Amino acid sequence: LHRKGLKVILVDADPQGTARDWREASPTGANLPTVVAMDRPQMLTALDALNADIVIIDTPAKAESMSAVAIRVAHVAIVVIQPCAADIWACAATISMIQAKLDLGGKIDVAFLTNRVVKHTKLTKEIEGGGWNEYGFDQLTSTIGNRTVFAQALSDGLSVYDYANADAKADIDKLVKELEDAQWL
Repeated sequence: LHRKGLKVILVDADPQGTARDWREASPTGANLPTVVAMDRPQMLTALDALNADIVIIDTPAKAESMSAVAIRVAHVAIVVIQPCAADIWACAATISMIQAKLDLGGKIDVAFLTNRVVKHTKLTKEIEGGGWNEYGFDQLTSTIGNRTVFAQALSDGLSVYDYANADAKADIDKLVKELEDAQWL
């Protein structure tokens, strides 16, 4: 989205600071979005002041007060899971917070995104089949493959678009198109 000319800001709301570390590892002049640290729940109430076309909030993996505030201010929640039972179980608390927002009359679009997918495995087929999804939220047809280029881009402070890995780029392109088609971007 950034490379398409949109003003994208990545909010690192995770005290672990992985998004900040990624951006700090970036070479000078890298064509990447701005990363802003907002690792206290009260800071997320100032998102409108960021003046961006798209604000992406990277939240802690574990549901906690920061996640609750992010859900409160978000228009879309993409719940990222890996094809394993532990991730499915771990998302229950986040889903409860999202459901609470909806129950109180709030609006938020929700979908699951499967990450680190290894094609043609039993677990991947089970996840993609959706039988595990008792929550009633959509599951994106896009998936992110378990590709080493994602880890390399993280440690180099770059994007997968800076590498010659067509499959990784295709994963992201398909995801962005699906989100655009849903009018979530």
